Amino acid sequence: MDEGSLRSLRFGAEERQSCIDLDAPHELQLAYTRWMMTALLLHPDPKKFLLCGLGGGSIAHFLLHHHPDAFLDIIEKEEKVIHVAKKFFHLPHANGLHLYKNDVIDFLCSPSTLRIRYQIAFIDIFGPRSMSPPLFIPDFYRSILDRLEPNGVMAVNLWNGDKHLYGMACQAIRESCNNQMLEMAVKKRSNAILLAFPEELPKKTLRKARKHVAHHQQHYDLPFHRYLKKIRRTNKITLFA
Repeated sequence: MDEGSLRSLRFGAEERQSCIDLDAPHELQLAYTRWMMTALLLHPDPKKFLLCGLGGGSIAHFLLHHHPDAFLDIIEKEEKVIHVAKKFFHLPHANGLHLYKNDVIDFLCSPSTLRIRYQIAFIDIFGPRSMSPPLFIPDFYRSILDRLEPNGVMAVNLWNGDKHLYGMACQAIRESCNNQMLEMAVKKRSNAILLAFPEELPKKTLRKARKHVAHHQQHYDLPFHRYLKKIRRTNKITLFA
């Protein structure tokens, strides 16, 4: 569906699953995708990314625009979604981009990929009207955290419109990372972004990110000061002392 230069992807529902500006595909149009990029603040020089869920490819556009030499693995099980992302959303071509038509759990369990380590993982897997089943399984998240480097971060997009289901997904993440996680509800949206870590909360990295937030905002053209403020207000632990 097009509105001017904006092209949106919908899976039979009113909510947009993905959106790009055909004139500037690297600019993130949906709020939740912008909030997910807070993960970029928590690694000093990210170069190896895992993206579970393709959609229209807006996150791939963004990452490869700002990190053109990055290694990016994308996992998407639906052939139709891959076709749409390539034909209508102009999924970028890059030497470091590897697109796998596979179930995400099968990919993570495959012997051929077990040795790959990532620095940042983005999890954005939804059905037409609901969160996908793996989002409620602690072992799913743990398998991703085990694929991260020690200072890595996993960013998960959840739907908080149903408090019960949202609570179940949050609990699964909490179990997977021994409660080493941060929560952000996206302003004026029914999305929440959870950041989880394979080891302890990176408090020093958060303090450093806050100190240099102006640089990051200029580099990525995103209002990171708002996202850091949300982290500080939402999560009970003192992170910025």
